[in-house]
Amino acid sequence: MANRLNHGTEKMALRNFGINERYQLAMYLLDQYRGTTLSCRYAVPPRLAPEESRTQLEGAVKVAVVDTIMRHPMLQVGMMDTTSKIPSWIQLQSLDLTQHIKWLYIGAQEDFEQTVQETFRVQLDDRFPDLSIKQPGWKITLIRQGNIPIIEVLLTWNHPQFDGAGGKVFHEDFLEMLNHAENGSHERTGLDGDILRLPQAPPLLPTPIESLKSLPLDLGYLVKVFWAETRPRFLHRDVSQAAWCPIRTSPYKTQFRAFFMNNASLLAILALCRQNKTTITGLLNGLALIAFSSHLDSTVAPAFQSSTIMDHRRNLPPAPPDAPWVRSDRTVGNYVTQLPHSFNTELVARIRSRLRADASQGRDLSADLRRELWAVSAQNRLEIVRKLEAGLRNDLVGVFKYVTDWQQTMRDMAKKTRQFSWLVTNLGVLDGNTSTTLSTTTTRSPTDVDTKVDTKVDDDQRWSIGRAQFGLSAEIPAAAIEFAPVSVAGQGMCVSANWPDCAVDAMIGDRIMADLERWLAQLASES
Repeated sequence: MANRLNHGTEKMALRNFGINERYQLAMYLLDQYRGTTLSCRYAVPPRLAPEESRTQLEGAVKVAVVDTIMRHPMLQVGMMDTTSKIPSWIQLQSLDLTQHIKWLYIGAQEDFEQTVQETFRVQLDDRFPDLSIKQPGWKITLIRQGNIPIIEVLLTWNHPQFDGAGGKVFHEDFLEMLNHAENGSHERTGLDGDILRLPQAPPLLPTPIESLKSLPLDLGYLVKVFWAETRPRFLHRDVSQAAWCPIRTSPYKTQFRAFFMNNASLLAILALCRQNKTTITGLLNGLALIAFSSHLDSTVAPAFQSSTIMDHRRNLPPAPPDAPWVRSDRTVGNYVTQLPHSFNTELVARIRSRLRADASQGRDLSADLRRELWAVSAQNRLEIVRKLEAGLRNDLVGVFKYVTDWQQTMRDMAKKTRQFSWLVTNLGVLDGNTSTTLSTTTTRSPTDVDTKVDTKVDDDQRWSIGRAQFGLSAEIPAAAIEFAPVSVAGQGMCVSANWPDCAVDAMIGDRIMADLERWLAQLASES
């Protein structure tokens, strides 16, 4: 078995890990984070849907995966010296595709949606094979049921390999390759059965942003950051930190929830966002503020901090001429940063004063609360715009340049007071290459979503994506609850949330998610 897994025997070191990659690997090694999953529901062309076409279907998928691998070198490489302070990416001679493509066929009597959600949850907490095996840390799991013309494709990866935006690019490029593969041969150079022999020439890996661009730090910003990290607690207790949720490292288990919103409702929400000068990300931060203010008492949480995850690809220079991914915004790699937000005691007290006494009961947003919501959401969006305008100046990744031992840094972080009560990481809009629509109900839970996807597109022989779901495993030292929305063009949106089971009361998480779902439905219906 070990010999089969080690088909990816290393050839040579390609480059050292970048800052983001070392940070993500340290969390994985310390069991502070395990995996990320982006699942998409693909409509299968009619000629490949029958069970008797299973061989052709699997062949088309394998070839499309190979073509995607060859476009994105981070899917081809393994890790070396993972426990050292400076790990390296290494070139591999070949990949065993049975370790990266898993088919799950279920019977007609089984619940397709339930199987998808159970598989999704399990994969978030699964660990990857021993890193010493030196194979890339990603896989796709394809769930198929009889002749139903859909496949759920779950991409799960180890975050050092690439970030969420890279996962979105994977699915979009995989969809493109599937449609190209339909018209061509199922043979590929270097592909022998399930073994993909990789080119002898070293692959060109995406370069970490700190090696491409300057990350300037103003002295005042740098002093402020280091003082916040090193000052004794007795000198200043920041009441906006998430002291209500102490960091606990074990037992490791992710609690995951998700709900779906159809396209008509999403369009209504987007129109409201434009009217109120905000975005989906700003709105979710605003809704979360009201929900957390409702379910946490002022004595334990008089103020809050949250974080928005942002993508640095917009700050990258043009891709090298010989880069197989062609454009910088289509890079599968690690280019994330984060922007903190603070909600002071005065604001939180005012929001709590607007909340009804029966806060434990399901209720709609009052007119006063809606005014507070849009003000907070617009401010959140303004902070994001300012960050975008600042580019790479005073960026957290620039501060990370001063970290020399990431494992020790993350151990120390787990002993501190948690900073963020929540986090929003919005993957944005995924191009599913289709004009189909889902059902017209306002919001539906994952277990209620119909497994039927309309395959009527311009060319009914093309593959398309009907919905997506994005999820993160529990990130032990990070935000207490992490929200991860993603939408498919013309198909609606999924909003998921995760939290560490050992640190967050499931009742609080469930109530906050119920609030977000109910309030989004309310806003959509009243627009």
